[in-house]
Amino acid sequence: MATADQTIHRSRRLFEIERPMQPVQWAALAGSLVVGLWSLAGLIANPDFTLGHGATSVRVLGVDMNGWHALSGFLITIPGLFAATRAPLSALFNIAAGGALIATAIWAFAATYVAGGLFYFPHGDADAVLHLSVSAIFLAGAAHYLLAERRSRV
Repeated sequence: MATADQTIHRSRRLFEIERPMQPVQWAALAGSLVVGLWSLAGLIANPDFTLGHGATSVRVLGVDMNGWHALSGFLITIPGLFAATRAPLSALFNIAAGGALIATAIWAFAATYVAGGLFYFPHGDADAVLHLSVSAIFLAGAAHYLLAERRSRV
């Protein structure tokens, strides 16, 4: 949403960022970077892609990580960085990512071996806290965008 003295630059180029960046875009960028950096650290610390009860886990900043958990983080990071280029895309992405992170936080609370053993969470409470915290970043950005859009239509 632009103020009276601001003009939003809407590029026709695929990867050029819409300027000035809106809070919803910053939320997509910030949440994606948090997840991406944590996933990269987790992949370096434990690049194990073992399945089932042989799956391993190494705590990275308190969160259980293995190769699968890191890979799942990149599945949020990569589309999030792309979505951050446009405010409407960021809003949709932030809602989807926030919802997915809440669902997986509940899952982490509920089980030690998740998704047929892909994820091994002996400390699922720490994983759930990370997921809920990052979902708050995404959902706050989406809420700001949707409320601002609603106000601009009234």
